[in-house]
Amino acid sequence: MGSKRMCGALALLVLLALLPAAAFAQSAVVDNGSDPTQRLNLRSAPSRDAQTLGRFYSGTQVEIVADAGDGWAQVVIGGGANSVSGYMMRDYLSDGSAVDARQSRQVTSPYGTPSVVLRDRPSNSYDAVTMLAVGDTVTVIGVSGEFCYVLTGDATVGCLAEDELR
Repeated sequence: MGSKRMCGALALLVLLALLPAAAFAQSAVVDNGSDPTQRLNLRSAPSRDAQTLGRFYSGTQVEIVADAGDGWAQVVIGGGANSVSGYMMRDYLSDGSAVDARQSRQVTSPYGTPSVVLRDRPSNSYDAVTMLAVGDTVTVIGVSGEFCYVLTGDATVGCLAEDELR
């Protein structure tokens, strides 16, 4: 009888280990406290020394897909046609409400074109995600150098140069 229970418990552990990480996803928001000028770093690895992929405003929605240990969470931001993933410190993620410091802005074209390219990363040399028409409204959720991470109406995340927003 004891060996049957042990086999059952072992089978359950194996089954849980094989379930996709998405089954454990947890919604959260970036919560930098009451100062809306503060932003939370998205890092390439769970370490303060890892490369910063961008800095995100309070109120930005994230999905925690795994506990990375030592106070870090592996997260995904966005959905739709593109998302961004990396690591954030758990102390600055909340499952409740946070001050919403995101900004609603309109797309503009410094090039005189009717649309601009939404890139998958903060650089003009990265892949195009989609085209955005001048006048489209997006939500700025973070920054990286001269680029802004934006969220479109269909939950796609991408990057625009600061001069492509007004």
